[in-house]
Amino acid sequence: MTGRWRVVAGLALCALLVACGGGGGSSPPAFREPPPTLSQDTLPAGARLDLRSSNYFPMGAGDFWTYDVSQNGAVMPNGLQRNVTAGPDATGLVTLTESSAGLSGSAQYRKNDQGVWLVDPFGSLAPDGVRSLVGDLLEIAEPFYPAGAVLESIRQGTWDADLDGDGHPEGFRLEFRRQLVGFETITVPRGTAQTVHWRTVTVLSLYPSSPAAADVSTTGTEDSWWAPGVGLVRSERRIDGDGAQPPVTLTITGGSVAAQPLFPPPVDGTVTALPLVHNDLVFDAGRQRYYASVPGSVAGVGNSIASIDPATGAVSYSAAIGSEPSALGLAADGSVLYVGLNGSGEVVRLALPQMQETGRVRLPNVMFYGQLFAENISVSPVDASVFAVSMWRANVSPRHGGVALVRDMVLQPVMTQDHTGSNLIAFDADGLVVYGFNSETTEFGLRRNLVQADGLVQGLLVTAADGNFSTRVLESSARGVMLDRTLYRGADLTQLGQVNAGGGCRLLARGDRYACLQSTFPVSGEQRLVVADATSFVTLSTPMFAASTPQAYAMLLEPGPDGQVALRLGNPSWNSPASALWLFNAPALQ
Repeated sequence: MTGRWRVVAGLALCALLVACGGGGGSSPPAFREPPPTLSQDTLPAGARLDLRSSNYFPMGAGDFWTYDVSQNGAVMPNGLQRNVTAGPDATGLVTLTESSAGLSGSAQYRKNDQGVWLVDPFGSLAPDGVRSLVGDLLEIAEPFYPAGAVLESIRQGTWDADLDGDGHPEGFRLEFRRQLVGFETITVPRGTAQTVHWRTVTVLSLYPSSPAAADVSTTGTEDSWWAPGVGLVRSERRIDGDGAQPPVTLTITGGSVAAQPLFPPPVDGTVTALPLVHNDLVFDAGRQRYYASVPGSVAGVGNSIASIDPATGAVSYSAAIGSEPSALGLAADGSVLYVGLNGSGEVVRLALPQMQETGRVRLPNVMFYGQLFAENISVSPVDASVFAVSMWRANVSPRHGGVALVRDMVLQPVMTQDHTGSNLIAFDADGLVVYGFNSETTEFGLRRNLVQADGLVQGLLVTAADGNFSTRVLESSARGVMLDRTLYRGADLTQLGQVNAGGGCRLLARGDRYACLQSTFPVSGEQRLVVADATSFVTLSTPMFAASTPQAYAMLLEPGPDGQVALRLGNPSWNSPASALWLFNAPALQ
C-alpha cells in the first residue's frame, strides 16, 4: 500500500498534462467549474471482528520485509524491500519506504485503536488545499468490518491549481474503497500462513477547466494478504485507465519484525532454554549432571550450587554454601566439587553427590591489595585432594594475583608471580603440570607451571599464536593443550594445529571432535557451532542453535553427554555471570 497513492496521482497528473498539451496557449472563452466540494465517508453495517491482538499490521522501528517482484509471470531481476524508516513516534506515526532497483517511494501511516491511517496521501503531489480536504484516511479499520462490506471515502472539489494553463483551476474526485475479502491460507517461505485478504481500490479523476480537454481517470487496485505478526506477505497491484500499467505481484521472501527474522530456518537440533543465572559451570560425566554456581543476587536460591539434569533440564539447588560462589573445579572421579567464594575469598570443598561441606581454605590476603579470590580452579586428575587456583585481586589492573596449589585443603607456600601470569589454568593428564594463559596483558603468554611438593614454579613460557583479551578457554587432554581454537603439544607448547573458524573450543564427549562457538562476539543473524575433527581440524559441520541473535549471546560452551553441549549466554566480561543456560542437542554432536 505504500507506493499506490503516489503512482496513481502521478500517472493521473501526467495524463492530464499530455491531454492538454502540457499547459500553455490562450485561454478559451469558457471554462468548466470544478465539482462541488464533498468529503464523505461511508461506513459499512454489521458486526465487527476484533483481531487486533493478532497484529496483522506490525510497524515497529527497524521492521523490514523483502519480496520477489513478478510481472507477466516472470520474476524481475531486482526484488523490493519495505522498511519502517522512521518512527513510530508518540502518536504512532511511522514512515514506510518501498525501494527497488535504486528507486524508492515513501508514505506515512499512523496506527491507533481505530486502525491504520494513511497520513497526507498525496503529499507534495497535490496543492495544500487538496491535501487539507483529503486529510488522513482510514486505510484499514480495526476491529475489521464484515467480510464483503466496503468502507468508502469520497473527496472532491477544486484541485486548487491551474494544470492546463487556461487561468482556471481544475477539479478532482477521489474515490477510495476498502474491502475485507476473507481469510485465506497463503504459501510463505517454509510453510503456510492464515491471512486476511484485503482489496483496496483508488480512483483519481481530474477534470480540466478547459471544455476542449478530456477528463482523466486512473484506477489503482491492490489485493493484499496479511499474516499475523508478519504483515504483508503477498500483493497483486495493477493500474487501469489513463496511464495503465501491467500488473505486478509481490511475494514475501523474508524480513524481520520486532528484531526477529521472519521464516527462520529450523535449528539443527533441539534447545532447552533455562533462565539460570550462574557464575561457572562444570559437567559430571559419571552422574550425568551439570553443576552451576549461583550468585547471591538470585532470589530464593542464591549462594547455592544448581544441579541440572541434561535430559530434562530440571534444576535443583543445594543449601547455601557460602557467600557468592563463583569458580568451580570438579574432581576427575566425581568425588568432590571445589567452589571459590567471592564473598569471603575462600575455596570450599563439597562431597558429591550430597553437596556436603568437608573443608574450606582461605586464599592469601596480600599487602596493598587485600584479599585474593578464585578466578579459575583446576583439580589434579590423579589426586582429587589436590587443586590449583588462579587468583585475582580487586580494584586493580592487571588483576592477576598468581596461582596457588592446595593439598588436602592446605595452601602451599610457593606460588607463581602476580601481575602477569596465568588467568586461565588446566592440569595436565599426569598431574605434574598446570598450564596457564595470561588473558589480560598483551604478553599473552602460554605457560607450563611445574607442580612441586610445596607449590608451583613457572617453567616454559611461549607467546600464544592467537591469544587475545577475549580468550576464555584453556583445556588439557591427551591430545594436547587447547587454547581457544589452537592446539599445542603439552611437552614443549609447540603449535599442532588450529580450528579454522570459531573459538572457545572444547573436546566433545566422544573424544575425537571439538565443538567451538562460531562467534564469541555479538553478531546478528544465525548462531552456530563449529564442529571440527580433533586430528585434522577440518570443519565437519556448523550446526545452528539459534535462528537469530538472542538477547544474550553464547559466550562459552560446556560439553555434556554425547550429543549435547550446554551454552552459557551472557556478557563476555570475565567476572559477569551468565544470564541463561541453553542445552543444545544435535546429531552433529554425536
